[in-house]
Amino acid sequence: MELPAWLHEAPARVGAELAGVLRYPLNSDQRLYGAYLLSALALALAVLLYRQRRREGHWHPLAALRELFSPRIWWHPSARLDYALFVLNPVIRSLLLVGGLSMVPVAVAVSDALSAGWGHASLRLEDWQVAALFTLALFVFDDFTRYWLHRALHRVRALWALHRLHHSAEVLTPITVYRMHPLESALYSLRMVLTQGVVVGVFFYFFGMRLSAWEIAGANLFTYAFNMAGSNLRHSHVWLSFGPWLERAFISPAQHQIHHSDRPEHYDRNFGSFLAVWDWMFGTLVLARGQTVTGFGLGRAGNPFSGVARAWWLPVRDIGRVLTGRRMG
Repeated sequence: MELPAWLHEAPARVGAELAGVLRYPLNSDQRLYGAYLLSALALALAVLLYRQRRREGHWHPLAALRELFSPRIWWHPSARLDYALFVLNPVIRSLLLVGGLSMVPVAVAVSDALSAGWGHASLRLEDWQVAALFTLALFVFDDFTRYWLHRALHRVRALWALHRLHHSAEVLTPITVYRMHPLESALYSLRMVLTQGVVVGVFFYFFGMRLSAWEIAGANLFTYAFNMAGSNLRHSHVWLSFGPWLERAFISPAQHQIHHSDRPEHYDRNFGSFLAVWDWMFGTLVLARGQTVTGFGLGRAGNPFSGVARAWWLPVRDIGRVLTGRRMG
């Protein structure tokens, strides 16, 4: 009996996904891009050395390095689960065919719908103006839709069944950003396709083929800048605040650590990825000043995710329980 085509192609898809993971340090679309990691390392050491100087009157570079790379953090069972999911989730993702999604059909549909409703349109702007607007629109609309999907993952019980895996992390490292159920990854991929498709379709309608974005190393200019400003410290034990003024506009690493806090007063706060304006506008913003994070994780709910198998299976089981009116386990 001949095997289905998707099964024939599975080994190649799995291999391609795993090869992509190995290239993350060279891929500016990934948080583990080498430049982002180096900037986070420099910022973390600067923060730790500054605190040593204030606390003890002098610097201890080796002590700062030991604090930053403490085995209590990096070899904690929670961190080890992060590493396993980081490597194995791409295998599941490739079998779900998430990588085959494309924004092109969405962009064409949006452009055609605008043409059918409003007729032909063409705005006269300089090429650099179109590029600037396009770059900004991609960044802002992407961040806006991230905010609302993230908020839905907390507020919709069936989606929380998926997302609580991410919040079960008891220590935070840059790999924790990949502590995600494959179905949640699929939701974020679908969100990205729809978001980019809508923006590209709108700009294609108004400006035709004159579309290009300002990029650094292949990443959106604004995304690159924010990732260089310590994005990897969001999932870390290094408390870096931007101060109360900037934190009303941009999410700091400290604010995201508040989001992961196991204290009830911090639950469902600071959903933003890069911009804090959505949290400010919709009442979910908490500034870092005056806040104390004593631990991460699910608090009294405990951590049911003791291994990869349970991390994959329990969210699916709990979605079934929620949909049939029962409580999650």
